[in-house]
Amino acid sequence: MPSIYDLKPAFQNLLRPLCGRLAHWGITANQVTIAAVLLSLGMGAAIVWQPHTAWILLFLALVLFVRMGLNAIDDLLAREHDMQTPLGAILNI
Repeated sequence: MPSIYDLKPAFQNLLRPLCGRLAHWGITANQVTIAAVLLSLGMGAAIVWQPHTAWILLFLALVLFVRMGLNAIDDLLAREHDMQTPLGAILNI
């Protein structure tokens, strides 16, 4: 049975052109990671603010997918555009 890790190379290939543009624009891997953290915190705050609202939980699925994409973009920027930093290693955890 295939796992999510079997899909990772194809997902990264889809994101590679965007990563190239982000690197060209000067967006760093650490900035992408911080954006992902802020997105997660914002989603958590929305759930705490409206815990009994169903649409928030539906929106959570979209946020989790975007968060997964941001994590992949961070990884690609760091590895393929030479943006690895000690802070990035900490942020990635």
